[in-house]
Amino acid sequence: MGSSSDDPEISRHQLEGRLVISAHHARYVVDASVLVKWFLHQQEADRDRALALRELHISGRSTIFIPQLALLEVLNAVRFAPKAKEEDGEMALETLHDLHLETKPLEVDLLRKANAIAWAYKITIYDALYVALAEQVGYPLITADEVMVKKLKGHSIVVLLRELDF
Repeated sequence: MGSSSDDPEISRHQLEGRLVISAHHARYVVDASVLVKWFLHQQEADRDRALALRELHISGRSTIFIPQLALLEVLNAVRFAPKAKEEDGEMALETLHDLHLETKPLEVDLLRKANAIAWAYKITIYDALYVALAEQVGYPLITADEVMVKKLKGHSIVVLLRELDF
């Protein structure tokens, strides 16, 4: 998990009957379900939390890690969003590039780990890739995908976006 100076303890407490985790971590892995909220404005739940996470990265208070696949997933989500135009995809790609996210290549060791996770938890290779990256770098995976979180029950590295408290 990195050094203690990089990894402040994540405090947990109950708020309004749900688990809330303070968003004061030095680094995160963020999946496409969160990244797309930066670009899609139509009824995106927890968009404010996604934008707050992006702001932590922009301000230098946190670093966001993504696998290269995330770029494709975001572009695909924008492409099939209602009312989206080609320029929206171009803007999303430009923004992701300008943010200087820590983009990790799809190396064989990472893909092996993703394959094992996908089979063990019965999730897609795409979703497992984010979990594998989180395990590899030792930082929490932030996702808005509640179905994936349910399938990964007991895997402490995965945190729902709506559980972050800013």
